Amino acid sequence: MKIVFFGSANVALPILEELVTRHEVLAVVTNPDAPAGRRGTEQETPVSALAKDLNLKTFKPKKIKGNIEFFEDLQNLSADIFVVVAFGSILPKEIIKLPKLKTVNVHFSLLPKYRGPSPIQSALLHGDKQTGTSIFLLDEHVDSGPLLAQKIINIVEDDNFFTLSDKLAKISAHLLLDTLGKYQTGKVTPLPQDEAGATYTKIITKEDGKINWQNSAFEIYNQFRAFYIWPGIWTFWKHKNLKILDCVPSELQMSDMQTGKNSPGQVLETGKVICGNGTILKIRSLKLEGKKETDIASFLNGHKDFVQSKLG
Repeated sequence: MKIVFFGSANVALPILEELVTRHEVLAVVTNPDAPAGRRGTEQETPVSALAKDLNLKTFKPKKIKGNIEFFEDLQNLSADIFVVVAFGSILPKEIIKLPKLKTVNVHFSLLPKYRGPSPIQSALLHGDKQTGTSIFLLDEHVDSGPLLAQKIINIVEDDNFFTLSDKLAKISAHLLLDTLGKYQTGKVTPLPQDEAGATYTKIITKEDGKINWQNSAFEIYNQFRAFYIWPGIWTFWKHKNLKILDCVPSELQMSDMQTGKNSPGQVLETGKVICGNGTILKIRSLKLEGKKETDIASFLNGHKDFVQSKLG
């Protein structure tokens, strides 16, 4: 099958790698290079870097909708189908319907649950025990097209965004290869999504990583899992940003109770922090603004006033 692949993020890489082993990938479309890091150096997307390694023709349009030159480039490729995975831009109807088999999208949730840009983070943030991947025909709305295939996977307790993304990407690659063949030969029937069960996700921002110590330690831990590695979770100590790089939740024990007032955000011995609902968060490693990351024992040795202080 002749394919044009649309993708930008790391999670799309295993899928592109599998596609080139079984199909003819005519070209890759990805987001333009963008400034990254403190120096603002232009950086290509992970998909762009892989496409270069695979010697694939690559398009990086700054504009999709109304870009006649780009539309004609796609048209001239005469692809059988377009495949979209974590592309990061909305495709207009005229592009979606350009190939004879239209456009399929790989989405990392069990649609119609968690439509939108952050399905993996949302599953972790809500403490879900299961999630999955969906392959569907793209339409002009957000992740609402008819389903071709789905696969469920379990979320384990120590999964984070990085590990869960990797699992979903690899499973999706195999499911996509199987589904494309069935779809091409008419052995799979597109099924409409249940709109009554639709939920939507949002674009993640740095502010989403701010810790609310009134939440339970288990909710904060899910926040840590969801936003690993970016934007991470953080709080303030002495008016400085304090990033929590590793942590584990537990119930508040009698041995954790200190003399005096105990309230959410208060630091106990060994770097435990009181949270809501009678829980504590044990900090394992952290990074104070302007300092290097360190384990909690070293941090406590260098900051004796951390214990019994208040985070917020």
